[in-house]
Amino acid sequence: MVTLEHRYYGKSTPFNSLETENLKYLSSKQALSDLAVFRQYYQDSINAKLNRTKIENPWFIFGGSYSGALSAWFRLKFPHLTCGSLASSAVVLAVYNYTEFDQQIGESAGPECKEALQETTQLIEHKLATSGKELKASFDAADLEIDGDFFYFLADATAIAFQYGNPDKVCKPLVEAKKAGEDLVDAYAKYVKEYYIGTFGTDVQTYDQKYLKRTAMNEDNSARLWWFQVCTEVAYFQVAPSNDSIRSSKVDIKYHLDLCKNVFGEGIFPDVDATNLYYGGTKIAGSKIIFTNGSQDPWRHASKQTSSPDMPSYIVKCYNCGHCSDYRGCPQFPFSIEGNEKNCTSPDAVHKVRQKISEHMDLWLSECVDTGRSFI
Repeated sequence: MVTLEHRYYGKSTPFNSLETENLKYLSSKQALSDLAVFRQYYQDSINAKLNRTKIENPWFIFGGSYSGALSAWFRLKFPHLTCGSLASSAVVLAVYNYTEFDQQIGESAGPECKEALQETTQLIEHKLATSGKELKASFDAADLEIDGDFFYFLADATAIAFQYGNPDKVCKPLVEAKKAGEDLVDAYAKYVKEYYIGTFGTDVQTYDQKYLKRTAMNEDNSARLWWFQVCTEVAYFQVAPSNDSIRSSKVDIKYHLDLCKNVFGEGIFPDVDATNLYYGGTKIAGSKIIFTNGSQDPWRHASKQTSSPDMPSYIVKCYNCGHCSDYRGCPQFPFSIEGNEKNCTSPDAVHKVRQKISEHMDLWLSECVDTGRSFI
């Protein structure tokens, strides 16, 4: 198994600073070309090591989330270089107005937790208007001067529990506080600090636009780099629906576009139509691509959720089946390399999808061998 670092992330950067002009080579298209070139380089290296020529081993591409989209897109654009791909929670649809994200969280939360979350948001909006600095400090987020950044941080704190298979982490304390007549904002602040910042390890400054504007190279520039891809290619703007929203209405299209402009400058916006035209969105016209999604994952609505000829799609259905649950098992955080399915509320659901994945892989790899390729 070989893993490749995405250009610009980590040590794979062509410039000494991350000014907007220097990010012009950061795109999914460039990343796919990198994969193609590396794949051929590595194949040639294997052949040289084994003293052979013109041998093509069967390659299979794996990825989850954005890299799941890359996995699907690689098979689409370079079908001659891989026998197939597994696209887990693959966000292949660039979405400008992604209200389904918030709606899925409400559906996954259930009526009781959803009501508590919505009431909490309303209380926070009211408190922010009267005692903003004190409120932000109570969430260890005093440096988030822009209110939109603060509300986006809180929205992510909620989403992460459902996205990674831990819905009770946020629902249980809020529902209990509501029933006991306790302060919902205090209960939510406790969850955010103990779980989202503490256990999950979120760095609050990655929500600060002042931080995102920094162009100096350091150990982790991933937040600025990912926002550049968001602001130029895919959007995935997780905006508040016009009604029945869990997140604050301040997290809207204007907030996202203002962030893109403030962080990267004039003229930066996501051309989602061009992205979907190039890759096909959920109408991707590929072959031998397996799509998988967790039933509770808010990202699944940007993925291909229906099967089509030669591109099977599976939904892993269980209470705590979130992002890349076919890889990670349950919960999806903390990460377990074994991907234990026993902790899923329906282990059999995960097991069956994994069996289907294996069947497709075995078939497609055997077809590669039948055409003259050999195994590594």
